[in-house]
Formats: sequence, structure tokens, C-alpha cells
Amino acid sequence: MSDRDPPGAVEAEDRASASPSTPSSRQRFVEIDTLKTAGIVSVILIHSMRAPWDPRVSDTELALGAVTRFAVPAFLFCSGFLYATSKPIPWSVTRRRLKRVLVPYLVCSIAAQAWWLVQGQAHSLGTILDDLLLASSFGPYYYVFVHFFLVLLAPLFAILPRTALAVLTGLLLGSQGWLESRTGLILPVFWHIRNPLLWWGYFLLGWEIRIHYGEVRSFITAHRSLLMGILVLAVLGLSQIAMTGGESEWYRGATWLCIHAIIALVFVSTCGRKREPDTIAALSDASYAIYLLHLFFIYAIGGILQPDPGSFDLPVVAIEWSAGLFGSISLIALSRRVLGRRSRDIIGA
Repeated sequence: MSDRDPPGAVEAEDRASASPSTPSSRQRFVEIDTLKTAGIVSVILIHSMRAPWDPRVSDTELALGAVTRFAVPAFLFCSGFLYATSKPIPWSVTRRRLKRVLVPYLVCSIAAQAWWLVQGQAHSLGTILDDLLLASSFGPYYYVFVHFFLVLLAPLFAILPRTALAVLTGLLLGSQGWLESRTGLILPVFWHIRNPLLWWGYFLLGWEIRIHYGEVRSFITAHRSLLMGILVLAVLGLSQIAMTGGESEWYRGATWLCIHAIIALVFVSTCGRKREPDTIAALSDASYAIYLLHLFFIYAIGGILQPDPGSFDLPVVAIEWSAGLFGSISLIALSRRVLGRRSRDIIGA
């Protein structure tokens, strides 16, 4: 892959091949770019609101949080789609992918530790090392921990017989549904959000769809209107249940199904399209860097603006969201101007 290839997944630049069994042509997929863009703007919104476990959280924030939970699953789905191949993956490719994931992560994690130092919450050396190892300098960096192991395992997925891969995908999706529908956690929250059983099913689902992309695209193209109608109804119905804020297994199961329904709706509505707005492509290419950088801007604004407990303050959320998105974009533009092509290696875009 040359230095001129554009980014493909949220974690790195990696362009899917024209066929999973033939050399890559660095083809763009509108459905993947759209999913990544929807995911990154939703992630910023999630972090612009108070966390579900915050006692000050409002009902509106809980409802919006429930219907934006598709964001990280969408990133993993896209990564699986873009990594999918039926050919052996050489170590040189895995090494390049790891570099593209880990170098920007380490740069931003060190900056995060400096942030805590400036905030008067300096960590000990042991804690810093733990934070770097477990991707916890900022809480949302857990995504890197999850994705790191998927990069390592991609060569194994590539050589699995298709039947075995399909069975593994089904098992992981089943375990995911079981975990998501439970009313209690079997692990502490820190490890729950790093649990492979919670995430890897999305990655392999994207992988499977890429392997069968020709058939999937043909089916969607022939039945797009019907499929979109079904999915719109599913998203509306499941979102309504998810936004009620219940804690029963039925509610939690509906929230999980809503994640898949939203991903499917975005994918079906854009699958096989040939053109996309330049903004979508640009945000898709920069999504990993934005994911790593937006927290600095949101946390800075959050230290100044605090909504009243239990109330949803739309102006505050809008300001934090705008700061997270446009602050990150501005920093990426500055980095590209100063560092040129090295910017992608250092901050991810």
C-alpha cells in the first residue's frame, strides 16, 4: 500500500479489494463511508452528553444514548468489511495495520496523560503504563483495545474455511445478543466494554458480507425499496422501545436489535451507490483521528459548561458536539499542513 492510499476503516487506511480473493484496487464503498461518518458524528454526540451511569443524566440523554449505540458497532462492522479476504494475510500487512492503529493511539494517549496532569490529576508511572496497555487514558479509547486483537486475528479469520467462519460469526452474534439482553453484567464495566464476546460479532458480520458482497449487493439492488421499508419500520419500532429506558430483558434485547437495524438501514440505503458527497468521504477518511481527538475539546468545554442535574440542555450539548467535531477537524488540518503525509501516521489522518 502506498502512502497515497486513502484511509479505509476508522482505525487505519485500508481499502477493501475489488474482490476478496484478488489484489486490492483501493475501491471506495459508499455504504462503508456513510456508516463510518454516521458513526463518528454519533460518537461525538454520545460523549457530548452525560454517561448513563451519571446520577445527573437526563431522560432525554438516556434516550438519545440508546439510539446512538450503533456507532462503535458500525466502526467494527466497517473494519471487518474492509479487512475481509479469502487469501492469507502476510505479516507485513498486519504490521502495517498495527502501526497505523497504535502510533496515533499512543500519541493521543500520552497527550491525554498530559491533560490529566494539567487538570491536577497526574497519574503514577504504574497507572500510566496500565492506561497505555489497557487503552484507558480516556475511557472511550477502549475501542483501540478491542480492535487491536481483531487486527492480530484477521490472518486467522482469512484462512478459516467459510463454513467454520460462518459458524463462528453466528456463535459470536448469539453470545452478543445474550450479553446485551442480560439485566446484569457478568464482568465489571471496565472489562465488559473490552469483552470480545460483546464486539467481535460485528467485525465478523462485516467480514461475511464482504466475502459475499456480489450476491448481497445484487439482492439489495433488486429489493432496496422493500428492504428499506421493513428496516425503517424496524428502526422506528425498536428505537421507540429503546428510548423508553426500561431495564427488562425485552428492553435490552430491543436495544441490541436496534443497533443491527440501524447499521442495516444505512448499509442497504447506500449499498452499491457510485457517488457520495465529498464531506462524507472526508469525514470517513478522518474518522479514526477524530475519534481519538474529539475528547480533548469536549472535556475542555465540559469543564466550563455544566447542565443542571436531570435536565437536557440542548445548547450545551450542541456546543460540545461542535467543539468535538470542528475542533478535531481543525487540528487535523493543522497537522496535515505541518506534517504533510506523516500526519496520517502520527495522528491517524
